[in-house]
Amino acid sequence: MLARPDPQFREAFIQWEQQAAQLWQTLLHEPAFLKTAWQMMEAGLETHNQINQMAEAAGGGLPVDRTPAALVWQEDRVKLWRYHPMTPSQYAIPLLCVPSLINRNYVLDLLRGRSLVAYLVNQGFNVYMLDWGDPAPEDKQISLDDHLDGYLHRAVAAAIQHSHATQTMLMGYCLGGTYAAIYASLYPDLVAGLINLAGPINFHDNGIFSHLTHPDWFDADKLVDTLGNIPAPLLCTTFQMLNPTSHLLRLFQLLEQLDDPDYLRSYIAIQTWIFDQVDFPGEAFRKTIKDLYQGNKLLYNQLTICGRLVRLDNITCPVFTIASRQDETAPAESVTVLNERVSSQDKQLLMLEGPHVGMVAGRKAPLTLWPQLAAWLTNHNHPVIINIDRLPNLDKPEKIYPQMSEMNTDF
Repeated sequence: MLARPDPQFREAFIQWEQQAAQLWQTLLHEPAFLKTAWQMMEAGLETHNQINQMAEAAGGGLPVDRTPAALVWQEDRVKLWRYHPMTPSQYAIPLLCVPSLINRNYVLDLLRGRSLVAYLVNQGFNVYMLDWGDPAPEDKQISLDDHLDGYLHRAVAAAIQHSHATQTMLMGYCLGGTYAAIYASLYPDLVAGLINLAGPINFHDNGIFSHLTHPDWFDADKLVDTLGNIPAPLLCTTFQMLNPTSHLLRLFQLLEQLDDPDYLRSYIAIQTWIFDQVDFPGEAFRKTIKDLYQGNKLLYNQLTICGRLVRLDNITCPVFTIASRQDETAPAESVTVLNERVSSQDKQLLMLEGPHVGMVAGRKAPLTLWPQLAAWLTNHNHPVIINIDRLPNLDKPEKIYPQMSEMNTDF
């Protein structure tokens, strides 16, 4: 039986709603507000036209500019891509990028001039990208354990085998950074270096998601039992609710920059990525909320994956933790605590400015994050000469690796 809302909260909410409605009615009678609103509408229509033009130029695809890559492994919906080398020599240890389960990976490969992946490839790094794919309704049963000790583990094996290496660097962004840290704890012998790019570790912080998912009011079981996979539109709406006026601010900024084609192109690409989310597999969502956000088990070495205890002090490889002071999605204090919990002697912290997406794909990212990340990778790797004439033909996909049961996983 549903509980009735607290009477004091109900009264406060009604008063707030009435004040907001009154303010809105006042604004609707202000000519300056209406003029600005219509200007924003025109900006939105112009942006819509630009999106269509960019999509047509891309052959009907998304208005983003991907770096050439070849498929090297696939299992079910999960794929592993390897970016085409652009330099005569490459660093020997591969770099495997791990995104969040609910976000598309192309935020790291957004546009020409705004692609962290392209920057790293042009620096000589051997970059692989994990693609979690689009969950089908039946994937609601695939747990977080299956994703990390199953798909991610097999993707690591594929990257190592494909690059003829013995280990890989792991770079996780957002919850992908959390996943990478968990994996490095479970398989420290396979991870040559760990880069946590805005991945939360302490889930009981002052961030909005910590409050939003509090067990006193957030029932993950009911959501999963009712919906199965958590729909992308619901997730997207939830994210927008966290700061509902942010889109108005971005439209004001867009009005001021409509004559700047580079700004417009970047704005369209980032907005496309923000709204291009995927469903969160049900059982993976359940454990993410209950064990991480509500239980905070990763921080206190209480999380288990496939019956194995995840201890952050099992991590001994070099660690590079990257956070931002303005990140509301993964507050800095939630991210930086990783360096306090690992056993690594070689660990570094980079504190940036800017929002969660801007720190990796914003205008300042090529001058702040990218060169410092490349410098860290360079200091923890060594180059090998390759014959660039014998690189894979991008017109044909590379060999798709077989299921893990058919692969030799003795490293």
